[in-house]
Amino acid sequence: MRYNTSDILEYIVMLISEFAKRFALTPRQAYRYISRYGGIQLIEKHYGIMHTLTFDDVVDSLASYCANQGGALR
Repeated sequence: MRYNTSDILEYIVMLISEFAKRFALTPRQAYRYISRYGGIQLIEKHYGIMHTLTFDDVVDSLASYCANQGGALR
């Protein structure tokens, strides 16, 4: 299924904001961290499933994924 690009971008922005809150980062820091460890690509690839989950669940999953890719946040 094809999703609207603006919906995906809006979701990514909201998810970055929630990630930043959880780890006491600025949105810019959160974006750089998520991007550096492949999280943006993960979100784009699995948007169809991720957007049906709670932000808490997705932030947990994203943090674990980034940690598995070498990130230090958990």
